[in-house]
Amino acid sequence: MPRSPDDSDGLPLGREDAASLFEAHADEVATWASRLGGPLLDVEDAVQEVFIIVHRRIDRFRGESSVTTWLYGITVNVVRQQRRKAQRRRWFGRGVDAADADTTRASQPTPIEELERHRRTLGVYQVLDAMRETNRAILILFELEGLTGEAIAELTSMQVATVWVRLHRAREEFSRLARKLIPDEIEEVEARLATSDNPKKGAR
Repeated sequence: MPRSPDDSDGLPLGREDAASLFEAHADEVATWASRLGGPLLDVEDAVQEVFIIVHRRIDRFRGESSVTTWLYGITVNVVRQQRRKAQRRRWFGRGVDAADADTTRASQPTPIEELERHRRTLGVYQVLDAMRETNRAILILFELEGLTGEAIAELTSMQVATVWVRLHRAREEFSRLARKLIPDEIEEVEARLATSDNPKKGAR
């Protein structure tokens, strides 16, 4: 009888545990993949690939880390590979751009608010995709996923102090790249913040 995934930390797993891991962690893996990969990633395909790898490698899991940490590491690698494939398709003209992706994914006309939100999301991921991989992942986990430093440390097998140092560096890198890659969006955000800080000035 397969063990509960919650009881498997510190113990080796067998192939009979793969199905229970999928049931327990598929949604979590999908969330990681969506955040790490951005709006153009095929999340369903990524999740499927993660658990194909899990099934293939589960006999090698010896409980040296938690199951969650192991799954996160596999997800990071799968997303990285899919992003690289997407970049190659775009370079050779076989990919779709953001506007085409919106058109093909939407089954009904998209409200203006949703288009604006998606535009900003694409801008954020344009910057994230230009970042160093480790900084990118930590920034996404903290800012988008809302994980604590302790939770990120557990997922990435880092010391908590290292997480905070890298988060600081990641924020600096994001800010520098954002001003270079999406200056109009940054100017818009700064103007909105200035207006909120000085409501009387904005009302004039």
